[in-house]
Amino acid sequence: MTVHAPRFTLLRSAAALALLATAGAAHAVDWTGYFRTGPGLTSASTSRACYGLNGGSSGMKYRLGNECDFYGEFQLSQGFQKDGIDYRATLMVNHYTGATQDNPDKGLNIEQMFAEAKGFDVAPNATFWIGKERGRRGDVHIVDTFFIEMLGIGAGFKGQPAGGGKLGAAFYKTDSDAVKPGNRINVEYVDLPANADGKLNFFASVTQGDFSGGKTGAGFTVRHDQAKLFGTGLSNTLWLQFAQGSAKLNGNFGDLTAGSKAKSWRIVESFNGQSGPLGGQAIVLFASEKNGAGLKVDSASVGGRVSYALTKNFKFVTELGVSQYKPQGGATARLTKLTIAPTLSVGPDFWSRPEFRLYATSAKWNQAAGNVTGQAALADKTSGTSYGAQVEWWF
Repeated sequence: MTVHAPRFTLLRSAAALALLATAGAAHAVDWTGYFRTGPGLTSASTSRACYGLNGGSSGMKYRLGNECDFYGEFQLSQGFQKDGIDYRATLMVNHYTGATQDNPDKGLNIEQMFAEAKGFDVAPNATFWIGKERGRRGDVHIVDTFFIEMLGIGAGFKGQPAGGGKLGAAFYKTDSDAVKPGNRINVEYVDLPANADGKLNFFASVTQGDFSGGKTGAGFTVRHDQAKLFGTGLSNTLWLQFAQGSAKLNGNFGDLTAGSKAKSWRIVESFNGQSGPLGGQAIVLFASEKNGAGLKVDSASVGGRVSYALTKNFKFVTELGVSQYKPQGGATARLTKLTIAPTLSVGPDFWSRPEFRLYATSAKWNQAAGNVTGQAALADKTSGTSYGAQVEWWF
């Protein structure tokens, strides 16, 4: 992989400093990461195609056998302790290329770089942090979507016991040349016991476009996490989300010029489970989003991935998803995607990684969906089939 020299030097320096610090400390460097990559091909004499609707809500692209990108993120984290204070420095870099062939113009980017500390006498149970951090996250893996993800450069605290839950708050600022300046406050109240094996989580955001013509906004999410659903091995997560103005549904900045006419809501239901050799995850999504001009788009999606372990290290994995969106006054765009993937893995469970997959993916869509692949050779098509191999690994 070709990377820009300054970025590569930054990574080498950070790694060297972390390792150097380890030599004089009792704590080891934590090295974690994630990556996915692999080759593929598509019929119709074109580059390997992936299939996703070009409109509607986030969270409607089913990812198994449907990722044409080359992606990895790698994190170094060093913890220390002094005078009763636990503190930690974290650096994460990532690389993204939209196709499997590496692009020499893309190097390593800083995804996270922050410091955090816990144990201060004024609030000994809270963790304070400053820097670039991804914050609280909540995703559905099979659609590679974080329905809560507080991104940016900011400062705040988290984990402060309050009542039966834990309180956190943070301030974020965006002021790059490419983005008009904005301010955001996020507040969370999480891990509140609600019922047997169930917890409630609350997330609120307030945004402000800090420029002439900038608008304010607010968002709110309630998430319920349920383990041992109906006494089984299933777990369930339900999101109820609303945002207005310049706030985004996932707790981030939205369009900072969008006024009060911009309103969005989303309901997401996700199931996970493992029973013997059978494991899987499913999602049901409904959403409605209205932009600042008052144009509304309604979305819906249902799908799931199932794995069945034939041996300890060999699984048969399949994924089916159906998604659609309808713009106000327009036709409904619809996409159905099916993947089968014989898979080698370190273990038989659904979540065992790494996985080494061979896959075949077939997709069908209607004319209202347009060119769901972005490939010119498929511009007048309403179906496609792709084949490939992929490794997915988190560690």
